[in-house]
Amino acid sequence: MLRVAHVGLRVPDLERSVAHAEDVLGLRVSERAGDVVYLTCNERHHELVLIAGEAVACDHLAFEVLERSAYEATCERVAAAGLEVIARGPLEPGIADAIRFAAPGGFVIEVLYGMADDQPRRYATAAPRPVKFEHITVKSSDKPALESVLIDVLGLRMSDMAEDAASWLRAGEEHHGVSVIAADVDGLHHYAWTIDAFATFARIGDHLMEHGSTFLWGPGHHGIGDNYFCYAYDADGVVVEYSAGMQRIEHEDTYQARVWPDVPLTVNRWGNPPPPAAFQAAVTPLALVEATP
Repeated sequence: MLRVAHVGLRVPDLERSVAHAEDVLGLRVSERAGDVVYLTCNERHHELVLIAGEAVACDHLAFEVLERSAYEATCERVAAAGLEVIARGPLEPGIADAIRFAAPGGFVIEVLYGMADDQPRRYATAAPRPVKFEHITVKSSDKPALESVLIDVLGLRMSDMAEDAASWLRAGEEHHGVSVIAADVDGLHHYAWTIDAFATFARIGDHLMEHGSTFLWGPGHHGIGDNYFCYAYDADGVVVEYSAGMQRIEHEDTYQARVWPDVPLTVNRWGNPPPPAAFQAAVTPLALVEATP
């Protein structure tokens, strides 16, 4: 079994970013290790990693396999595909083992095994607390090659497509854990958190307002994925989605991926508001990473 685990972000002002994650996103710090802070919103050791850096960048995208045999099989597929291994071992606190490798476009993908469930399931926070880390959306200059790695190496399955513009892939029963947008650049478009109910959007909107911010886009209702959404910026200008009611695909044997038209109602079934230009242009660049000697 596979799940989307977390995203790692490099940030120029680590303490500001951590404060925003706690005070606005509703997360809590599970551990600090030098210039790296691990945060969570549930019993898992971490669902967001913030790393001190010179500029805002996407450090890595992480997936968890739940069985040791599946982890070893993934490592074998990485080697068979000829992908560059950047590092291997218990690369983060709270995990038993992991491998990081370079994917097309410069994305660093981490596959981990043995995430500790050692954090309190509930905790006090003024901010509306997410349920879990939900999905990642990236922009890719070589969408077919990146999709091939996600499917053939990691084992994701295609859920839906918007003609040649984008694709949505699932790790488990949820409609998507990763979406890939064809673009001229490579980078992170947004990362997403599951919230418990549509009504929580009202609390999130008011909480953002109290912290001098507002929604970038939404509320709305995606056609693809059938989830309700709102988007905002985090402290570093990275787009964050709040998502509720994601479609579940419970019949793997009979489900067939659909091709949606690249029209406004595909991205918002309500029609309005349409995605603003700032949302469409958003991209967080990829960090440059050297392989461990």
